[in-house]
Amino acid sequence: MWDIWKQRMQVLFSIDELLFAFEDGVQVPANNWEDMINALKALNIHHDNIMFELIDKVRLSDNSNSDFLLLRRYFDRFFDAQALAAANSSTISEDYRSGKYGSDREFSDYMSAIKNTNIQDMEKIMLDKLRLISINDPKYYKLITELSYGWYFENLTLDGINGASNSLITNRAITLKNNIDKLEWIYENLSDAISRRSLNALLKFWLTFEKNDWLNIAVYSNDVVDTAVYPYYEDEVFVDCGSYIGDTVVQYVNTVNTDYSSVYTYDISSKSIKLIKENLASLSNINVRHKGTGDTNTEMNLYGVDEAFHGNKLVNSSGNNIIEKVSVVRLDDDIKEPISFLKIDCEGMDKETLRGASKHIQKYHPKIHLDSYHKLADLVNVPILIHELDPSYTLYLRIPHFLDAQPRFPTLAYMAV
Repeated sequence: MWDIWKQRMQVLFSIDELLFAFEDGVQVPANNWEDMINALKALNIHHDNIMFELIDKVRLSDNSNSDFLLLRRYFDRFFDAQALAAANSSTISEDYRSGKYGSDREFSDYMSAIKNTNIQDMEKIMLDKLRLISINDPKYYKLITELSYGWYFENLTLDGINGASNSLITNRAITLKNNIDKLEWIYENLSDAISRRSLNALLKFWLTFEKNDWLNIAVYSNDVVDTAVYPYYEDEVFVDCGSYIGDTVVQYVNTVNTDYSSVYTYDISSKSIKLIKENLASLSNINVRHKGTGDTNTEMNLYGVDEAFHGNKLVNSSGNNIIEKVSVVRLDDDIKEPISFLKIDCEGMDKETLRGASKHIQKYHPKIHLDSYHKLADLVNVPILIHELDPSYTLYLRIPHFLDAQPRFPTLAYMAV
C-alpha cells in the first residue's frame, strides 16, 4: 500500500512544483499545464472538479492572479488530505490476503467463514452465541433484546431465545452473504489500520454479539472532529444535515474551527429548530433551515415524537405518529456557495442526501462525515456510493459511540477526504 501512496505523492509533488514555478513568475509552457491536467486525472479526481476549470482560466488569461490563488487553495487542501492519508496508510497492507498484519488475517477468517457458511447455518451460529450470552451475561442479553427497540429503520427485531422474531439475525446473515465482494473491496480501500480494525470489530459483533472489540476501538473517535483524518482551515463552509440540537456545530466550532466562513444546519423537527437557534445564538453566520435533505425537492412527513429527538425520521406515508409536513431539498439546489465540510446523519435518508449533494462533491471535493448505521446494507453501500460520486476520495471507518447509545448496533461513521 505504501508503494502506491509514494507514487501518488510523487504526482502531487510534481504538480506542486509547477504551481510554485508559476507563482515565482516562470513562464509555464502549455504542455506543462496539460501534464498537470493529466496528472490530476490520474489521481481519479472527478472531471467536474473546479481545479480543471481554474487551470484553463489560469493558462488562458493574462490577468489570472485571483484564479491562480483559488487553484492553489483547492490544490493545497487536496494535497494536505492526501498527505494525511499517505501517512495513515503506512501500517496497512496492499492486499489483505498476504496476511502481513493480524487484522488482515482476522478479516480473512471472517470472509472465509461467511463464504463457506450458508445463511441458515450462519443464523444458527448467531443464535447459539446469543444463547450463551443469555446464560453468561443476562444483563447484556436484556440490553440487546427487550431494551433496545426503536433504534432500527427496517423493522428488525431481536426478541431473543424462544422469541417471536429474530429478523435482525436473519437480515445480518443475508447482508453479509450477499456483499462479500463489497466487503473485500471496502477493507482493501480503507485508509488506515483503525478503520480496518473497526470493520473487523463490527463483523465480529454481527456474527457473535461480542462487544469488547468495538467498545475498545470506539475510543479512537470524537464525532466529526478527527484531526488525524481531516485537515481544517479558516473560511470553511460547514453543513450539518441532521443537526438535532446543534451540538455537533458547537463541538466543531469550539474544538477546531472558530474562523469558519458559514454554517448551515438542517433538521426536520420544529422543536429541534427552536433549540438549535437557542444553542447557536452566540455564533455568527449560522443558517438554520427547517428542512430535510434528500435527492429530490419534495415534501415528506416527520414520523416520531413531537420533541427534539434524534430518532425522528421522514416518511412518505401517513398515519399515527405523523408530527408535521417538512420540505425536503437537494443541497445542490439549496446552497449556492461551495461546501467544504459535509456532515450527514439523516436517520435513513443518508444516501439520498449524499446524492442530492453530488454536484458540490464532484466540483468542490468537501470533507464528508456520514453516519452509516441506520440500515444494515449502509455498511457497504455508503462507501461504494462515495466512490461512485468521486473515486479520488480516501475512506475511513470509525465507531464513534458506546454501548449505552446503541446497544444493538454500534454507530458507524464513514469519513471521506
